Amino acid sequence: MRGFVFGFISALVLGAVLLAAAGYFFVLRGSDTFAEREPTTFASVEPLDSLPDVQAHSNLFEQRIEEPAPGVHVAIGYGLANVILIEADEGLILVDTLESIRAAQGLKPWLDQMRASTGKDITDLIYTHNHADHVFGAGVLLEGQTRSPRIWAQALTQDRVHEVVSVLTPITFKRAMRMFGTYLPDDSFSNNGIGPRLLNDDQDGVHFLLPTHTVGDQEEVTMAGERVILRHAPGETLDQLLIYLPERGVLLPADNYYHAFPNLYTIRGTPYRDPRLWVASLDAMRGFAPDVMIPQHSQPVVGAEEIEKRLRNYRDAIQYVHDETIRLINEGLSPDQIAEVIELPPHLAREPYLQEFYGRVEWAARAVFAGTLGWFSGDPVDLLPVGLAREAELMRELAGGADELYQAAQGALAKGEFVWALGLARHLAQLGDDRAASLQAQALRELAAREISSSGRNYFLTMAAEAEGFEIPKNSIANTPAEVLNGIPIENFMVALATNLRASENFDIEVAYGFNFTDEAPLTIRIRRGVAVIEEGLADDVVGTLTTSTDNFRAMAIDRANAAALLLGGEISVEGAVTELTAFLARFNPPSGQ
Repeated sequence: MRGFVFGFISALVLGAVLLAAAGYFFVLRGSDTFAEREPTTFASVEPLDSLPDVQAHSNLFEQRIEEPAPGVHVAIGYGLANVILIEADEGLILVDTLESIRAAQGLKPWLDQMRASTGKDITDLIYTHNHADHVFGAGVLLEGQTRSPRIWAQALTQDRVHEVVSVLTPITFKRAMRMFGTYLPDDSFSNNGIGPRLLNDDQDGVHFLLPTHTVGDQEEVTMAGERVILRHAPGETLDQLLIYLPERGVLLPADNYYHAFPNLYTIRGTPYRDPRLWVASLDAMRGFAPDVMIPQHSQPVVGAEEIEKRLRNYRDAIQYVHDETIRLINEGLSPDQIAEVIELPPHLAREPYLQEFYGRVEWAARAVFAGTLGWFSGDPVDLLPVGLAREAELMRELAGGADELYQAAQGALAKGEFVWALGLARHLAQLGDDRAASLQAQALRELAAREISSSGRNYFLTMAAEAEGFEIPKNSIANTPAEVLNGIPIENFMVALATNLRASENFDIEVAYGFNFTDEAPLTIRIRRGVAVIEEGLADDVVGTLTTSTDNFRAMAIDRANAAALLLGGEISVEGAVTELTAFLARFNPPSGQ
């Protein structure tokens, strides 16, 4: 019994307990009493200095506590995002909670000191949005409270956090780890563009607490005696909440403003971030005419005139990229052609808070093209492109042989044509040439040395390490805090299973199996000639049924519970032959890359 259950679990969630918060994928690790984390395994990367502007940008994230308005404290540099604490008459209001148990433990002594010195507990916690660096330290920061606070979030936030068993989890996890430079050693790492360093890797734990109060479009509420306006402000995510304290003139813009060109597209991969919604949210912020603005990344901004200037220029930069991309689309330009020519107007490009330390203008333009017109550039060559393997063969033929292709790549490196060298090295890799990896690593390091965007720089360097043999560690699935694990909808696990059917081996198969959950509605997974369909209820033609509670199912999924013991104790049961279940589950693969 134990063997087949954990074969099933392997197919379901080797890495499926990764949190997919709008594209951030991190391991749920820890326990009901948090376990010690293992040391990070760093890639072997040659030391590399970043550009001077990038080094100077790191100064923004030096660890400190600031008080930009009386009674409003912001903790900077304790993790990727800021944490804000507001002293109100009847208690404390906490805004966001960092990205992991490890990050939160670093901030908790200060928070405990604030509670002790004020004699007040936290009465309210506000999540500004679903991203990991804002929600995954909540259980740590609220530990020791004498009362349970209200937890506020936008109506979409909880579902976005619980998109755990995602069909894209394996690849987006890898891409996120590359983008954030999680496995780069300190002597090759600068910053993350909007924060010092992400404190969340394959060994870190998270402790998300469910919202108790949700916000639709806008709520004006009293928290600890303080009047607080919470307004839905979609931008970097669809669930952003801006926070305004009218008596203090303090605006918290969430992640819709920070000291860098905005990430209208993130290279770890996310759904389309509509610039028009982002612009509208920035205009809504301007309408408050705040005296102090405290972003969730980078440093506070003080002074109504300066805040208005920054928000106006920020929204103009976003609208410009959107509108100019649309204009160029309508002139018939392809994404590559638009990326070559688009740049901010000079009066915006010189502003320090619009430098491309995080997002990049050409990446944003490509996203607008894809988000509005789709993947097809308009060039017919894109409709039936030559496959990568065949293209490599044709390039070898054009060059006169593999040695000549290799020499051409070396020549490109010598001339500073690093992107072209990387492309030629890819052809050699497709041909199975052992010399490709060294060329790729060299080209990637050269690109990293010249890259201002932290995302691009970290991605280039991590991929250079991978070319030379480094592997991003597999994700731990042990000891998830029970309250976090049990909050994940069971349907998410089923979707992960269904999308990993080995379709080509099942074109002639039609079979259904039932999953009878004692505390939720049962489900059937039906394999129908190459597709796996999730059906509500138990179908009449199932070949067998697994009966258990959803909590037991999740516990088995991370190897917290012993399936054989649960079977002997009567907490799970199998109707029908065990061989029917094992045969059914054998038709699925674990998620790729795990």
